[in-house]
Order: sequence, then structure tokens, then C-alpha cells
Amino acid sequence: MSAIAAAPDRPVKLVPVSIAKPWGREIWYSGIEERGESRVLTAGGERLLGDYLDAVGIPRPVILLKVLDPHPEPVRGDLYFEVHEHKREVYVVTAVDRGAWPDGTGRIRFGMNQDMRRRFADDDEFRAAYLAAVREYEVIRQRIDRGDAVPAEEEACKRAAMDAFTSLKRLHPSDVVVVPTWTPHALQHGTRVAEFQTASYERYIISFAQKVLTQDGWDSEHAIARLRLDAPGEPVFEQVAPGVERIASFDDFGVWRAAVERGGPVALPSRGNHALCMALEGRIEIGGVELGPEEACLIPESGLGAHRITTGVTARCLIAAPGL
Repeated sequence: MSAIAAAPDRPVKLVPVSIAKPWGREIWYSGIEERGESRVLTAGGERLLGDYLDAVGIPRPVILLKVLDPHPEPVRGDLYFEVHEHKREVYVVTAVDRGAWPDGTGRIRFGMNQDMRRRFADDDEFRAAYLAAVREYEVIRQRIDRGDAVPAEEEACKRAAMDAFTSLKRLHPSDVVVVPTWTPHALQHGTRVAEFQTASYERYIISFAQKVLTQDGWDSEHAIARLRLDAPGEPVFEQVAPGVERIASFDDFGVWRAAVERGGPVALPSRGNHALCMALEGRIEIGGVELGPEEACLIPESGLGAHRITTGVTARCLIAAPGL
């Protein structure tokens, strides 16, 4: 343990753990759960992230950084359509599988269909009709989960009727999606993103086109009664320094996206009990830790004012910290 505590002001590279999902996999860089725990690379070798946090005095939980890597096949690679009451999330698109989306434009199911909404007398009728469509599809899904033979055309028809109430948003590499609370969302197949989120498992599942393995049933009625019906707005970015923009600002953490020019340093946040940094393009260096694309590090509070992000090429990275 002494090797961990020897340099409490130095960044440490995060060693991710891959978690299998029905729709693909999550790659956790700063996750601590029974299902898996990330590690850090220290002078004494790899250590569990939790042990490192305890040794250097970083309070738990830290911001959760992960990559969502869905299968490229339609339906199989589509995530849960869900909402969160408290959890905050921001996605940055890192890649779109051209086998899934030949034009290089991915998708996220995001919010509700406003044209469909206007067909109803009021929002209560809209919610009721949507819930009815979800429940009809859930019956099909339960039959499939029991092993019953359900014609593919029947399943597809009920799923399409349910999805008609929702909206699809087109996504390109480097696009940002900020997910407000109670906003329904489901990343679609073949669209890979880096995600910063509140370290919480809290969610309500509205629907899923596969068997849910983590809970019994869906939370459709509770979620649909509370979900936001208005179309989500486009994210607004604030320039905080030359080449640095704030792409998300939540109560518990914020995220910067930085363009690091050749030889030009970018300062780390001046506040927060820790920060996370992930390289997106090119290679960067922070306090002796080198990062390539989709590699990340954790910087303790005492290191925030001591280190800068530098590069020998033009690079882009993400930085997250509490209170940012």
C-alpha cells in the first residue's frame, strides 16, 4: 500500500474493466461495483481503484467515466429506453460503425415525438396512449422471454407502434449529448460514446427489446407518468479558456472539452477533490502519464494545480471534476 500513497499529488492511469451487457459492453474507467472494479497503474503496479482512493484520501464516489460500446446489429445493439431521476449523464460520440450506419451518422433514441404528441387532445392522453403501446409490446417481450414462438412480424409491428411515440436524434463523431433528468434516452446500435455520469445505478426502464437481466420487469408506468415530454434542447457550450469549452455543468460535476495545441499547455481545473481526463484524439501527457485515444487518468486534488496537459501534436481531450 505504501507504493500507492508515495505520490498522492501525481496522476495515475486508469486501467478499465469490461462489463458485458445484452446490447454490447460497458468499459468502466472509474467504476467500483460488485459487477467489477476498475484499477489504477501506480509505481507499485496495478491496484484496485478503491484501494487507491482510500490510500490518497479521495472521498467516494468519484465521477464515473465509461465507454458504451453497443453491438452493431439493429435491436440487439440498442440500449434500454430509460430515464433517471437523479443521475446526470453526458455522452461524447467517439465512433460510428459504418457497417451499422453506412453514412457515418449514428443514432440515439432521445425524447418524445412532438408530431405524435400534437395528435392528442392533451398530454395526459398522450402519456396514456404511449403506456398502452409499451404494455402491448411488453406482453410480446414476456412471451419471447418464456420461450414462446412469436412471429417476427408481430414483434416488429408492436415495437414500431411503441417507438413511434419517441424521437431519434442523429449523431456524428464528436457530437455531445447532455441527458437531463427524466429525459428518456437509449443509445442505438453501432454508436460508441464516452460517458461521464453521476456514480449511481439509479434508473427507470421504460422498455427494452431484449430480456432485462438486472431486474424483474420494467418501470414503464412510473417513468411515463414523470418523463419530460418537451423536446430536449441542444447543448450550449461555454468557452472557459482558449481552446477549452464547458460541455456540461451539473450540480455534482462538470465536463470540459479541450483542444490541446502542439506544445501548448492546458490548465487543469482549480477546484474539486479529483479530476478525470480522457484523450479523444492524438496523444497527451499529464504529470508524466501519457494517454492515447480512449485512455484516461485520475488526478488527485493536490495535483490539480501542479500539472498541465501538454502534447507534441494537436490533440483533444475531456476533463471532468466535481463543481466544474
